[in-house]
Amino acid sequence: MQRDVNQDPWYAESIVSALGDGAYVLDADRNRVFVNDRLREVTAFGDDVLHGKHPERVVAEGYWSEEMGDRYRAAVERVLAGESTDERVQLTTTLGDGSTVTTETRLTPLTGDENAPVAGGDASSGDVIGVVGVIRDVTDRVERERELERLNQRLERLAGFLSHDLRNPVSIAQGYLELARETDDIDRLDPADDALDRIESLIDDALVMARDPESIETDAAPVDVGDLATDCWESGDFGEPAADARLVVEGGATVRADPSLLRRAIGNLIGNAVEHAGESPTVRVGVDDEGIYVGDDGPGIPADEREAVAGFGVSNDGGTGIGLAIVERAAAAHGWSLELGESPSGGAEARLVGAEPTG
Repeated sequence: MQRDVNQDPWYAESIVSALGDGAYVLDADRNRVFVNDRLREVTAFGDDVLHGKHPERVVAEGYWSEEMGDRYRAAVERVLAGESTDERVQLTTTLGDGSTVTTETRLTPLTGDENAPVAGGDASSGDVIGVVGVIRDVTDRVERERELERLNQRLERLAGFLSHDLRNPVSIAQGYLELARETDDIDRLDPADDALDRIESLIDDALVMARDPESIETDAAPVDVGDLATDCWESGDFGEPAADARLVVEGGATVRADPSLLRRAIGNLIGNAVEHAGESPTVRVGVDDEGIYVGDDGPGIPADEREAVAGFGVSNDGGTGIGLAIVERAAAAHGWSLELGESPSGGAEARLVGAEPTG
């Protein structure tokens, strides 16, 4: 005699009750007919959801997205049809308390004949009369995998950056050192020294990019933004500006920040402005109630491109595009954010939102 999981429930209930993980049984119509105490405890769902049609009720209540519901339904249907004896579905669930959890659900067939029921066995031993679902929390594992993926992406980007941007100053230093050897002219060493300074700066950039903003150590102190911008400009942190380029400090103020990181951020922003604002650019730096801003009078950045250009690897001149990515990391390390917009003169404006003047 063929069993029905609803008509003869004792064995199905005993299966899920004995499991330490969250578990349940679906009947052939995908109604969840039994759940164990662990599932009730973890989800905090009411019986109307726990014993509803699955996944339709869970999706309707907003605990799963439509896409997750479709993936789950397809897996259950394969088990019910006898096409699979082991389906695993990774899902992100919003729990009853509003928190989210990533789980892996293992789906196996519940079969029965006139002699004995079989859970998770070979569907050929009898008709499939239901599905047993066992849920395990894999949130930590998934986060570790995501972190490893992010690390790999950073390493790949850094490899490209180091191989591309370091190659030029290294070649310059080597060339001038060779000339100095051949001519005994020590003046030839000055450009080599400049190239070595550029290499040191690039290595500092690479170290910033290699770390998550949360792990970047900051040593905050009062920093005069106007003085810092002027020093960046005069010392050529970003290269020599054109003779007719102009820096204007507007309303200089002091902010509390890590001086080295803030210098890298402002130096990169000034360098971007000088490079992309066209001939005879005017670069304005200041602090207002929204944060630190660096603006220019160039062509600006189209609104639909602003989000993309802040990403690592985006450059309009064949470089690696590390400049704004460095700024974004430096901002995040302070708890600020980088926003790109339009300056009052119609050019580009970069703003470190959250940097508050101290006086």
